[in-house]
Amino acid sequence: MRTQEEEQDVFHVIPETDLAGCPDAAALIAEALVAHGAVRIPRLTDPVCLERPIALASGMRLSVHSQTVLRMKPGRGGCMVRNEHLLDGCVGPMTGERDHDILIEGGIWEDARRDGVPDDDDLTLRHFQDDGLLLGAIFFCGADRVSVRDLTVRRCEEYAVLLAGCSDFNVSGITFDDQKKDGVHVNGPSERGFIENVRGLCGDDIVALNAWDWDTSAVSFGPIRDVEVRGVACERGELRLLPGRKTYPDGTQADCPIERCLFSGIDGVYAIKMYQQPNCFNFRRVVPDRSDIPGLISDVSFEGVRLAGTVESGFGEVCPQGLFEVGADCRGLHIRDVAVSFPASVYAGRGGALVSVGPKSSTWKRGCEDPAEWSELFEPDLVCTADDVTFENIRFAGAVCTDEELLIKARRLIINEDYPVTTPRGGTGYGVVRNVRVAGAESEA
Repeated sequence: MRTQEEEQDVFHVIPETDLAGCPDAAALIAEALVAHGAVRIPRLTDPVCLERPIALASGMRLSVHSQTVLRMKPGRGGCMVRNEHLLDGCVGPMTGERDHDILIEGGIWEDARRDGVPDDDDLTLRHFQDDGLLLGAIFFCGADRVSVRDLTVRRCEEYAVLLAGCSDFNVSGITFDDQKKDGVHVNGPSERGFIENVRGLCGDDIVALNAWDWDTSAVSFGPIRDVEVRGVACERGELRLLPGRKTYPDGTQADCPIERCLFSGIDGVYAIKMYQQPNCFNFRRVVPDRSDIPGLISDVSFEGVRLAGTVESGFGEVCPQGLFEVGADCRGLHIRDVAVSFPASVYAGRGGALVSVGPKSSTWKRGCEDPAEWSELFEPDLVCTADDVTFENIRFAGAVCTDEELLIKARRLIINEDYPVTTPRGGTGYGVVRNVRVAGAESEA
C-alpha cells in the first residue's frame, strides 16, 4: 500500500501559471482530471475562483495544497465539488449509476453562498437547487468509497461536507472556520462510515447523522448504520442523531433508524440531540412534514466525552436539559468515560439529568406578535422510550457519579394553560426509562 507521500508522486500538478488569473478555473481543473485522473493544485498566492462545482467521476482524485484557497464566485451557488452522477432520493429510493473510489484532500474551501445558480448543466443538481434544498460545499450523493480529508471549510452557507446515500466513506482532518451551517452532515441511506478529527466553529451541528430529515433540506432518506465518529473538538457545539420514518409523496414509507454507531473523543459539545424534530415551517404547510413515529436509535455508544462550562441557551435559544437529550425510541445506549466540569445539580435544576428522556416544547415566534404566525419547534405530544441504558465512569465536577436519578430522567410535559400569554405551548408527551445499569452502583449499595 502506498504512503500518502508516495501517492503524491502519481498526481499531475497543474502549473501555477495556468491557474493564475484563469477565467474558468473549474473547466481547467475538470480537463486535467479527465486527462490524468489524479490532479494536484499547487500552492497559490491568489484564490482559485470557481464558477461551477468541480465534478469528480469514479476513480478521480483531487489534491490541493493546504494553503491554497478555492473560492466560489458570487451568484454561483454553494456547491463547490460534487460527484459526477448525483442520485435523487427526494421522492423515493435512489436509483441509477453510483460513483465510487473518489478522493478529495487539502485546500481552503470558502465563501460558498446560497445565492444564484452555478454554470452547471447537471439536471439533478439544478432540481435540488430549484427546490431550495441544502447541499454541501463538498457534496457526494449516491457514492461509495469516498474520502474527504485534511481540508478547511470557511464561511460557507451550505453544509460543509454532505454525504447522502453513501457507503464506505471516510472523512478526516476537517477544520471549520466560521462555518454557517452543519459541519459533516450525513443523510440516509448511508452505512460503514468513518468521521475522524473534525474541529472548529459551526453555525449548527458539527456532526449530524440524519436518517430522517426535513423535505425542505434533505436529498435522501433511509437507515444510517455502522458509522464511527472519533475526535470532535469545538468550543460550543451540538451533535445530532435524527431517526424517523419517511413518507414519500406517493404515500410509500421508508424506516430511517440509526444503528450500531460509536462516538468517541467528543470535546466541547454541550448538546447531543437524539430526538425527533418536525419541519419548523409546518405552520405554513397544508401537509405537515414530520415523521409519524418517534424513530429508532439502537446500539449506539458514546465514550470519552468532555464538557467544560455550562450552557444556558443553545441554538434557537433552546435550553439543554441534559448533555444527552433523547426524544426518540432508544434501545441500547451505552455511555462511558464522561467528564462534565460542573455539578449534576445544574441539569437537575432544569428538570433533567445527564440523559434527559422525553419530548420538548419550544415556541418560535419568528419576530411576530400574532400567535397564529408562531411555530412549535418540537413534538410535544411524543411518547418515547429509552431501554437498555448503561453508564460507566461518569464524572461531574471531578467526582464519580453513580446516582441513577442524576444520570437519567424521564420527563413528562403538560399543556400550558396560559399559552399564548406565556410560552411554550407544552404538550401531553412523556418519556419512559427501562433497564438502566450503572457500573459501580452495586458495590456502593
